Amino acid sequence: MGRPLAASLWLALLILTSGCALNTVRVSGGEEIESETVQLQESRLLDVGVLLFEKGEITEKQAEESIHEDIRAAEARYMAYHLKETLQRANGWGAIRVLPAASHIADVVVRGTIIASDGESLMLQAQVSDSTGHLWFEKKYTAELSEPDYFEIDPGDDVYQHVYNRVANDLYRHRKKLSDRQLVRIRNTSELRYAASISPDPFSAYLVWEPDGQVRVARLPAKEDPMLHRVRKIREREFLFVDTINEYYANFHGAMYRPYTNWRRYYLMEVRQKRAIERRAGRTKLAAAVITLVGLLRDYPGLVTTGAILYKDGIDIGREAQIHDDAIRELGDSLKAEVRPMVLDIEGRTVEITGTIEEQYRKWRALLHKIYLNETGLAQEKSGPDSI
Repeated sequence: MGRPLAASLWLALLILTSGCALNTVRVSGGEEIESETVQLQESRLLDVGVLLFEKGEITEKQAEESIHEDIRAAEARYMAYHLKETLQRANGWGAIRVLPAASHIADVVVRGTIIASDGESLMLQAQVSDSTGHLWFEKKYTAELSEPDYFEIDPGDDVYQHVYNRVANDLYRHRKKLSDRQLVRIRNTSELRYAASISPDPFSAYLVWEPDGQVRVARLPAKEDPMLHRVRKIREREFLFVDTINEYYANFHGAMYRPYTNWRRYYLMEVRQKRAIERRAGRTKLAAAVITLVGLLRDYPGLVTTGAILYKDGIDIGREAQIHDDAIRELGDSLKAEVRPMVLDIEGRTVEITGTIEEQYRKWRALLHKIYLNETGLAQEKSGPDSI
């Protein structure tokens, strides 16, 4: 066997053995939650509303790897509630609630969008603003995991807990910069914007909408204003209803936690095994092509036969990847079945509200508006800038 032939075989061997190690970015430790160490006065506590996360667009590649629309819808509820739980550990806030839709019952609103999510990586877009229309921040949060991370999760934590901690810390750091006067202004604006959403006339007159979208309080109503008192009663009813909704989200989060964590872990294992097999199949086919070419050029029929056999092996190895692809789809289907949303029926004062939890919330808010009109004896008002 001559030198060119030996060199060709060594090249084929190198192709087969190279690239076997996986190059992963390990997320270790992560960011701890920063927490308020002193008890704050109630006037400094801001209520936080975490909107259900936006599902984002599922790419063609994600769909091929079994990221279902139903899974993403379940994640939108799960992630919003998990962020709420994370914020509650930080202290220094008023009530923290998951909101099915934007509402001025909250002083600060967190909007999240799921850009990418599976057992291997997570990318979220978070936007936080307060009732004055001031944007606190808008950031992307990304993380990538390896298999050992799934064996280091503290009880109740999410495998991407460090991402939730970073969002919570960014909120906390921004709030720390606000003066007592700014905090009171935000709280007053929330109440008046809620009042204006229920009754545009007369409450819109207390607010000024700036061209840049921000809102400021022109003046405050009298402390004993009877209409404001009625609005506060309506707002308390919405608080109670949203708290009931949050019990649903808590149950949903608890039911989803284990199957979702398992799905993520096995997804990571399957998808990485699939990629490793695809790489091995590609290297085998390339080595087969090199050996076959050398055999043809040097007129060695045995090498041509070896190359053909090796190429067939590459095809067979590639078929193994399909097995893992099917396993990924089955994992996605099993999660979809386990996290099917429940239907919660809640009776209002005069009617029964049914449908999905988000539909119930919209119906309840419309009912609150009717209750207010009935209690005040006012006719149906024209919608204002903040009408619900």
